[in-house]
Parts: sequence; C-alpha cells; structure tokens
Amino acid sequence: MLNDIAVLLPVDRPAGPLIDCAAAVAGLFEAHLDGIACAYQALNPMIAFEASAVVMAAQYETGVEQAAVVLDQFEIVTRRLNIPHDAKSTFNVSYAATRTVTELSRLYDLNIVGQPDSSKPSQTDFISEAVLFGSGRPMLMVPYINRGAFKADRVLICWDGRAPAARAVHNAAPFLRKAKAIDVVTVNENEDTVGEASLAAFITHLARRDLPATPHRLTAATSNIHNAILSLAADNDTDLIVMGGYGHSRFREFVLGGATRGMFESLTVPALISH
Repeated sequence: MLNDIAVLLPVDRPAGPLIDCAAAVAGLFEAHLDGIACAYQALNPMIAFEASAVVMAAQYETGVEQAAVVLDQFEIVTRRLNIPHDAKSTFNVSYAATRTVTELSRLYDLNIVGQPDSSKPSQTDFISEAVLFGSGRPMLMVPYINRGAFKADRVLICWDGRAPAARAVHNAAPFLRKAKAIDVVTVNENEDTVGEASLAAFITHLARRDLPATPHRLTAATSNIHNAILSLAADNDTDLIVMGGYGHSRFREFVLGGATRGMFESLTVPALISH
C-alpha cells in the first residue's frame, strides 16, 4: 500500500490542481502527505560578485514568500479533507536543489510532480527528471491541463516486456487493485525480440493476480508512439497511465528517451512512471 506520499510543488506557477490531485491520491489510500515547496536560486553564491548580493537576497526573499503562499494552499486543502500531512520548503541553486529533491524523494512510497509546460517554463522543471532517474521510487506526473478530482477507475498499462515497464506495473499495484477496468497496450511488438515477456504472457500473469485486462496492439512510427498511446487513452476514457520511464546516460546524467520525452511533453492524463 501507499502510506507515505510527497507532492513536489513549484512556487512560480499555479499549484492548485497539483495539490488537489495529491490530496485525492492521499485520501484514496488513507496515506500521509508531505507538501514540499521547491524554490530555485538562479545565482550561484560560490561565483557571484559582491555586487550580486542584493540580487541574491531579493531572490531568496521572493522564494520564501512564494513558498509560503503555496504551502498555505496545501494546508487549507489537506486540513479541509482531514489528511495527515506536513509542509516544508527547499531553496537552493540548481545543482544543489536537484540533489536535495532527489534525496527527499527516496523517502516516499510515491512522489507526485507536475508536468513541465514548455509554453510557461518554471524554475523547477528539473524536478520530474530528477525524481524519475534519481529516486528509485514511482513518480505520478500530473498534466498541467489537469482539472477535477483524481480517480483511477480505468488504468492503461504500457507494456513492452522491458524492466522499467515491469517495475512500473509492480509499483502501480495499489492503483490496479482499485481499478474497475484495466487496458494493456503494446506498440510495435515483435514476438521474435520480446521473448517470454510478450503481451499475451503478461495478460495471463495479470489474470492470475485477479486483474483481468484487455489487450491492445498498436503500430506507430517511433516518433509517434506517445501519440498512439495518448490517442488510445482518450478513446478509452483512461484515468491513469502506467509506464516505464526510459533514458540515456550522458555525462553522468540521464536524458529522457524519445517516447518518454514525448509523453512528458504531451501528457493528457496522470501517469505513474517508474525507471
């Protein structure tokens, strides 16, 4: 079960829908919810000139004020819904903020983050990738267009037979147990390369766990896999997508793989993602 959940809140964009979604998830599982307001300092104090001290101080004060506003919103919602909770904030330069958020995210059964919006860049757009690749925990990404209460009546599992997908399914077990319908989609499955972990074998495995599921086989160009999945999700009125998160190692950091990046950019329903 999910007993301890965190929601990582940006301070420079509206946080209300993200707070509402996190509170709904916590209520669904009767879990404790920590709200963590994440502020970002653009200037590095290690290299800043003395003349920049005033700017740095102003950034800090602004960050503190923004975090207080967001955490006040969080307190109002969680108290109204009688959800056990704590509230805290982090404030640091980018590299240190990434490390702090990653370390914090390892403590929770689930981390809830907002989807970055490329049309409205946020100082904390780094959070989602940091949590995905550094936490070792499942991440629930909430679309920036998300409105209304969270539910998981119909779940869509993205299956390719690889380890991240298997981990995502394992991490999604609490949601799958509460779902009224489960769909499983595979895109461009090649039975010669997928081996024993085929879609058919996976459907059988779910049935043995009393989780009947409907299979879907799609074909799509590599660059369009995410759109094919999201189109199916829309057709089926999917509430939650479950998927593995893929990346490529580059200079000791992970860079999102193509299909995963497409989902990050185009997400339309909440997605539980595991690496």
